[in-house]
Amino acid sequence: MDTKQEITSKLKFIGKINKREKINTQYMYVQPDGVGTSLSRTFLYQDNRSNTLNFIQDTICRAFDLLAKYERSKVNSDRIHYRLLVTDLKNATLGIANLKITYKDDTKFCCDMDTILEFIHANLIHLFKTELDNEYVENSTEIDDNSTIIDESDESDESDESESKSKRISDDMTR
Repeated sequence: MDTKQEITSKLKFIGKINKREKINTQYMYVQPDGVGTSLSRTFLYQDNRSNTLNFIQDTICRAFDLLAKYERSKVNSDRIHYRLLVTDLKNATLGIANLKITYKDDTKFCCDMDTILEFIHANLIHLFKTELDNEYVENSTEIDDNSTIIDESDESDESDESESKSKRISDDMTR
């Protein structure tokens, strides 16, 4: 099983893939697309796009598993790792998009890459929505606490404040 560092390293590796580069999944390096690469991938270091697809799917799934662990953790360093891993996932989408360009003639491979990209985006949106919802609930509690304080204050202070704001707004509009 991959360690946290290995999963993160593989994710960073995916993010560094440029257009017209293929990856050797066994030895973890990139190769420029071309005849020499095709020959080496066929005969010397047998590798293919199916291995690339499996490597990317596995890495992305493990990254989201790790992200879920970090999200539940109360340890400060895990919260930092959580943010870093989100950034790495975003960067990985660039590498995946570059692989689509490399394999543009393989419709099925490109569809698989699109599916992975959609998976990443949907899960990141879900995570951020959950975070925003949690922040909203926390802020709502603070607002409710503050509104209680405001409700306890003199109503005359509120009306003076309101008139002052209205006057400033109308002054700004006339300028």
